[in-house]
Parts: sequence; C-alpha cells; structure tokens
Amino acid sequence: MGAIEGWLYSRKRPFKEVIIKQIPISSKELTPEKSYIIGVLCGDGWISTNYRIGLSVCDKEFADYFQYCIEKVYAVKCSRSIRTRKKNNFTKNPKTQYIVSLCSKLVVKDLQKYSKSFKTFKWAVPEQIKNSKEITAEFIKGFADSEAHVRFRKGHSEINLCSGNLLALKQLKNLLENTFQIYSYLGDNGQGVPVIVITRYVCLNRFYNKIGLIVKRKQIALKNALSSYKRKGIRRYSTEFKIRAIDMLKNGMKHREIAKLFGTSHSNIYDWEKQFSNSST
Repeated sequence: MGAIEGWLYSRKRPFKEVIIKQIPISSKELTPEKSYIIGVLCGDGWISTNYRIGLSVCDKEFADYFQYCIEKVYAVKCSRSIRTRKKNNFTKNPKTQYIVSLCSKLVVKDLQKYSKSFKTFKWAVPEQIKNSKEITAEFIKGFADSEAHVRFRKGHSEINLCSGNLLALKQLKNLLENTFQIYSYLGDNGQGVPVIVITRYVCLNRFYNKIGLIVKRKQIALKNALSSYKRKGIRRYSTEFKIRAIDMLKNGMKHREIAKLFGTSHSNIYDWEKQFSNSST
C-alpha cells in the first residue's frame, strides 16, 4: 500500500526508466577502426550474453588501441580496469592484465552483423572486410595482435597465426594470399591446434609493411626476425645481371630456379623484382 501511495503522491516510479545510449549513424560504416575491432573479437576479444564487449590482455598498447577504436566508432565511453594476479604454484611470474569493457546492446548488435558469433569455433572471416585492402589489413592486424606468435627456428623465422577454428584459418590463409600475396601453409602448434605458418622472407616482409602489429613486442620481434635473414651479396651484382634475372621471371622461371642458376639466394631475386617493379611505377 505504501508503494502505491508513493507512486500516486510523489515522484517515485514503479520501474526505473532505462536510458539506451544511442550510437551515431556513422557507426554503421565499416571503417578501419571497426574492422580492427572485428579482428580482435575473432581472437582475444569477447562478447558476453549480457551485451558486454571486452578485452583483457597483458599488453597495454593493445588495450589502449582497442578502446580507442570502440570509442571512435561508436562515440561511447569504455570502462577500464587493471588486474594484478598473485603468484602461486601455477603462475610464477603473473602479468598485469589491462581490461577494457563496454555494455551496449546497440554496439553488440551492430558488430554481430559481421559474424553471428565470435566464439573460437564459430567465427568466420566477414565478406564485408574484403572490399578494401586497408579494411582487410586492419581485420588481420586485430586478429594477429590477439593470436600471432613470431618464432625463430634454426636459421629462419616465422609468424604463426593460431586458432582452434580450422575452417576460419583456411579463409584467413586465402585472404592473405589473394589480397597481399602473403603465402603460407597450415600446420599445428605441437598440441593439435591449427596454425597458419608464414616463413618466406618476402612474405614476412610484406606482413610487416602492409599489415603490421599494434602489440610492440610482436612488431619488434618481427622486425628482428627480418633482420636475422642473411642478406649478403645484394649490391655486388650489376644492373645487367639483375635484368637477366627479371627477364627469366617474365619467361616463367621460378625465383628459386633462377637463384640456383645464378648461385645466389632466392631472396635476392625477390629484392630485384621489387626494385624493378618500383622503378617502373
């Protein structure tokens, strides 16, 4: 009875009014920042059942950029927190976790237009991100910041892109090849989890220059990996010598075939091809 009197004779209301924060019309557009968000959600990012979107990572610049992208695209303010885990028998050197989160039904609904689910075994490469190289690069960058590992292995280096979703990895592999001519093969991480493996110098270099990474430790590792390749003998060859190699490429010979014939590294052949390509544009 007291509650009813409160509704009748005061400003009390039986239900709290829910104010839904609107997102701008411009947020419907697929921008590079939005594509990056989608890539992250296919990796370390998450969407929960209560329309909460978030990311919890140990790289501060990763969390910073993810937050920047969400706030720029949707004109909303994210929540931010830091979690420091205690040492235990399982975690000898716990890392600080930087957490970004946002609760918004409108934002989640908008992102779900690109993939019905972002869970590990259900995500897929969205068709919409294939219409622009810049958009494609940002999607891959977001996924790579989450799931890429740069490895050094006995004289050569590689990038691994890891996910339990083999079908989606095949789509991503094709995207890398068709859009950026970054060639790779499918393997596993030694524990049965599928990975895309990129090993060739020219492909690692294309990844570094055309896609890149926000996570500093990964970008530095990739830069160091590129510098670890032995790049001797590039300058001592004459222009005429290089032209002969380019002519052989035009006639259908493979890079490794020419390198073997000339007694040099196939990486040199790729370099010369790039030099002549740049000089003709």
